Amino acid sequence: MGAAALAFAAASLQQDLAAYWIAGKARWLGLDPYVSYCGSSVAPRLCDGVSSFRHSRFLYPPLAAELFRLLAILPYRFAKVLFTAAAAGSWLLTARIVARRPAGRRADATAVIIAGALFFPLYLHLERGQIDLLLLPLVAAAWLRRDRVFVAGGVLVVAATFKPALLGLLPVMLALGYRRWALATTACAAVAIAATFAISGPRLVGAYVTDVLPRAALYGEGGTDEMLLHESTVEEGLEEGDGERVVLDGVSYRVTVPPFDGPAAASLPRLIAPRSPHWVTSVLPFAILMTGLAWVARRLPRRSEHDGHHRGGVLDDPVIEESQLLLFSAALVACVVTSPTGWVMSFVWALPIAPLVWTSAGRAHLSRRQLGILGAAWISCAVFPLINGWAAVAGTTLVVALATAADTWADGS
Repeated sequence: MGAAALAFAAASLQQDLAAYWIAGKARWLGLDPYVSYCGSSVAPRLCDGVSSFRHSRFLYPPLAAELFRLLAILPYRFAKVLFTAAAAGSWLLTARIVARRPAGRRADATAVIIAGALFFPLYLHLERGQIDLLLLPLVAAAWLRRDRVFVAGGVLVVAATFKPALLGLLPVMLALGYRRWALATTACAAVAIAATFAISGPRLVGAYVTDVLPRAALYGEGGTDEMLLHESTVEEGLEEGDGERVVLDGVSYRVTVPPFDGPAAASLPRLIAPRSPHWVTSVLPFAILMTGLAWVARRLPRRSEHDGHHRGGVLDDPVIEESQLLLFSAALVACVVTSPTGWVMSFVWALPIAPLVWTSAGRAHLSRRQLGILGAAWISCAVFPLINGWAAVAGTTLVVALATAADTWADGS
């Protein structure tokens, strides 16, 4: 994996990282990070040669763009190395956090590392330069420290600053009985919104809410034909004579590195309505999956926060603790597949439950048939997507399998 990470940092454009770096540069120049400057006289060098629309590929909230200023201080070739190393380090840190959970063992860290090394989405994640791996230890730590509600809520909101879909966890948190954590997260989100207004200004916040969010909810990074750049403008970002390479910050990179140039979408809304997206197709998958997960969460045995049988809201019973972790992980994967911008590389959110799937812990609480179904669902997400739509269906199957396993697992409490 280390060798692959080095190769990606040296040779691949790392498309998503390029969008982050350009957004940070745009903010340093006082520009709108949601506008494509390819072919523009304002900042023609802020072009990755990949964006084909008048809007940029950057979809995160304005506060995230401000934070990416730190990344944009560096030349892109150095930012790539630093970011990729941080992503790999975050994977290892997540393994350590998983091993330190109440029912964790030292071998669980090894399980997360081995599962990641055999997990195609992790390699695609590094090749594209996505940020999920950097956020994964934050969310894992928030779960581990959820008894300290404002710390856990603040950490979760930091992650949601870059991945707003993570706020979709709130219904499941409430259904699991973590009302104080959910309220603290909401309060921290309000603080983050206020900070965004203060730092980025009302104009940029307004543009994000009225233009970027509605467009992303329907089309993801894409758009309609009316939103396209002129073809000659797009070609300006490509290296002359080679449509597979682009130049960014004075260095030539491959747009994608095979075999990571295959289908990467893992979005149910885009699978349901690929050509004619509608608000119904964007919202319905989230509503159905989260309602189902909340229903399962209500079925799980749990103690109230005030019954005196556990300390600070953390359950004493390791069986109940693990069943809730399975359901929380199901909600994380559901946030991916129900998003119009869901991608295969975001399946790295499933890595923390590797010890529960591939070690003796799973065999102790699930039947051979149940464990086989869960393992098959995991493998379907771990392999190279064979056809368009594979990842969205596989991710949804994993959500259902994890929820079913959580319900069964808790029966052993």
